[in-house]
Amino acid sequence: MLMNLLVLTAAALVGVDLAANDRNNVSGKPRVLRGVGVTGSAAINDFWVDVFIGNYFVGRFYNTKAAGTQIAINEDVVPVGRKLIPAGDKVAVIAGVNAGAGNVTIGIY
Repeated sequence: MLMNLLVLTAAALVGVDLAANDRNNVSGKPRVLRGVGVTGSAAINDFWVDVFIGNYFVGRFYNTKAAGTQIAINEDVVPVGRKLIPAGDKVAVIAGVNAGAGNVTIGIY
């Protein structure tokens, strides 16, 4: 796992980079992104994030479970293939909408 983000509802606002304060969003070594999982918020598919590697758009990922659940790798992680993250490039996780009731968990694998 590259990053595991637990975001409070009050912080998961549209346009906010949810990975900005995570120390693993930039590394001095190259890494490989293989999948993204999102759970939480009030209802399934009511919250989404856009994931970027530097300026490269990886994809849009919706929450697969409501609040109070953890990410299950075999159920919630959407595979994206092997996306190289060059050394020094930032991984950004931008909230697309405000989260409903309940915290949001985002896993970057």
